[in-house]
Amino acid sequence: TLATSIYIASIPGIMTEFRVGQTLAILPVTLYALGFAVGPMCTSALSEEFGRQHIYKISLLLHLAFTVGGGLAQDFRTIALCRAISGLVGSPSVSVFAGVLNDLWQMPEDRLGVPLFVLYGLGGAAAPEIGPVIGEAVVAAYGWRSSFWLTAILVGSCFVGMMLVPETFEPEILRKKLKLPRRDLREALAPAFLRPIHLLRVEPIILPTAAIVTMSQIVIFILYAGFPVVLERNYQFSPYQVGLAFLPMLVGTLLAAPVLSMVDRRKRRLNRSVPEDNLPGAMLAAILLPISLLWLGWTARPSIHWICPLMAGVPYGLGFTLSQLSYPLYKNEVYGTDLGASALAVDVAMRYLFSSVFPLFTIDLIDGIGFEWTMTSCAVVMMVLAPVPWLLQKFGPDLRSKSRYARKLPVLSERQGSQKPTGSNNCSAQPTTCSSV
Repeated sequence: TLATSIYIASIPGIMTEFRVGQTLAILPVTLYALGFAVGPMCTSALSEEFGRQHIYKISLLLHLAFTVGGGLAQDFRTIALCRAISGLVGSPSVSVFAGVLNDLWQMPEDRLGVPLFVLYGLGGAAAPEIGPVIGEAVVAAYGWRSSFWLTAILVGSCFVGMMLVPETFEPEILRKKLKLPRRDLREALAPAFLRPIHLLRVEPIILPTAAIVTMSQIVIFILYAGFPVVLERNYQFSPYQVGLAFLPMLVGTLLAAPVLSMVDRRKRRLNRSVPEDNLPGAMLAAILLPISLLWLGWTARPSIHWICPLMAGVPYGLGFTLSQLSYPLYKNEVYGTDLGASALAVDVAMRYLFSSVFPLFTIDLIDGIGFEWTMTSCAVVMMVLAPVPWLLQKFGPDLRSKSRYARKLPVLSERQGSQKPTGSNNCSAQPTTCSSV
């Protein structure tokens, strides 16, 4: 996900070398992000059919190849094409890794599983925020191609590290051990692609939670294009200073770790926790997100010191990260190992499908209605979505009990006893239904 935003720093150099306009130079950001909308919808479910190992290794290798291709490009079309393909082939590793964590640790029962899931999520949330900072630093020193070379180094390092990780998906391990026949790829592809879409259509939990994480990421993408315009016009920031303006969001992201740690400790003090015990972080995020957007939008003006709007990034970064982690943790406990990757794929696909297009018209939007009303519009949407965690707190147990795919907790009071869940997932108990999806 770092590669999504690190490219921002290369835009001025690409505009100069290839003589393209700003909107066209921003296009590779959109193309790369669109790949994240398509890839996980298919490959996350395929990993549940064919195992995790092959998916993330092929994904990282192809991502590395097309990143190098973008760095070697001699025309803008090659850059755009390589960015589009690298996003498409690299995106599966993001959502599949959540499946690897599910394979290794039974969450929330295993004490190590939740902290690792939070650490994985913090990396995913921090990368888009720190990308402009790192990108501006290396591009200022070594030129616009250096953002591609740094990305290639990081992806290559991940590929080497993941080569040492064996297969973790138990059904695939058993299939290899017993030498069972594998379904044809063409047979598996259609249901694998349709499974996340099916969950989105029939599970009332997935759409509103995905809408919240999507809207919070849309704001990040708006700021990719909007911060340079606003900060250069109002405060005469240099490109490097614009990159540093994302640091308060990173601070907010890091503050999410102790908040989620407190939520986890509270869960473990309960005699028996339920998935809804993951939602206090999301409730705090529902309050912080609209407030920080109004703060940012209405203080970013020449008459007010630049530190005031930038400090709004701290509560926004905190709210953004809490929403990006609390809802996946909640759905991970609701749907378990069997459908966890598919549930996360819906989040990833929606986030990038909708947020990717906003940089293309952000500058026109700011010129038309102003930065303050752009942020206010986003805040209003956040306010509309704000009641979701409280509604899930109240109605979530009932929704889970009626779901065909949620893990089944004991029928007796979910706060009583120390007995662990007896079923993994209704899909596991009904393989015919699952395969038909």
